[in-house]
Amino acid sequence: MGSRVEMSMIYIKEMFHDERWVSIRVDGILDAESVKILKDVCDGHLEGEKKVQLHLESLLHISREGRDFLKEIQNKVLIVEPPQFIKKDL
Repeated sequence: MGSRVEMSMIYIKEMFHDERWVSIRVDGILDAESVKILKDVCDGHLEGEKKVQLHLESLLHISREGRDFLKEIQNKVLIVEPPQFIKKDL
């Protein structure tokens, strides 16, 4: 029998509106592995004093770590169109 390797599937697209605003669209699965990637992207913009819009309408699944990350960052970014399955957590 072969071994099975599970990989996180996330797609992040950054759209710059002007020198102050950036939109980050997140598609796929937000789990422990992909949270690290998204955190790095968000932190880079927040440290540069940009205002961040986080578009989540295309999330397919979110783990406990993903939910914890969104709760942690919700006061620093504008969360746009979260899927129904995470609205109660925000």
